[in-house]
Amino acid sequence: MWALFYRFGQIKGWTFNEVFLTYGIINLSFAMAEVLMRGFETNMTSLIRNGDYDRYLLRPRNTVLQISAFSFQFVRLGRAMQSIVVLCIGIVMNAGSITGVEWIILLFTVVGGWLLYASLYIITGIISFKIMQYTEFMSIFIQGSVSTMQYPMTIFPAWIRNIFTYVLPATTVSYFPISAILDKSTSVPRIVGFGAPAVCYIFFIISIWIFFKVEKSYVSSGS
Repeated sequence: MWALFYRFGQIKGWTFNEVFLTYGIINLSFAMAEVLMRGFETNMTSLIRNGDYDRYLLRPRNTVLQISAFSFQFVRLGRAMQSIVVLCIGIVMNAGSITGVEWIILLFTVVGGWLLYASLYIITGIISFKIMQYTEFMSIFIQGSVSTMQYPMTIFPAWIRNIFTYVLPATTVSYFPISAILDKSTSVPRIVGFGAPAVCYIFFIISIWIFFKVEKSYVSSGS
């Protein structure tokens, strides 16, 4: 990133210091979701195909909690730690723009980002109920949005911006709230930018509801 900005100075009006915030938030959100929710991507299909998911339904614990704990690995915290360092540096670099309410929005945005990626992993689990195999195409939304949204949305073509705004609301935890915190003009009012991460909270609730709804139609495939 430093080499890129050293060569070009800025990208569509965004400086190196400002992009640090976006990079830190989106990568921290994804890293924490990967640490806690990766079981939906790596284990759901085998559990369903082998009939092992039956045991999860018999245990006196929430199935979402059980699957989340199944593939918990501390090794994935490395990416989260790197993101925390980058985010802290970004906060220091933009200290003049982050005052009282901006701190609250920043925390609101990080949690919203985590819920967004947690929702995507849960959706992967939902799809697994129906097709019983690894849904590789979900990586387009999960990994693709991380690679894309760590930079300002304005540098991408309109069709990419539309996908990550209206299909997958990644811009609600990257471009819009960070623009509001840094007082940059966008296509929406600043107050909307502050509240944009709320979309991800709603998205998470809906994905949880759909998961349990689809789970009720689960029929064991045997072993």
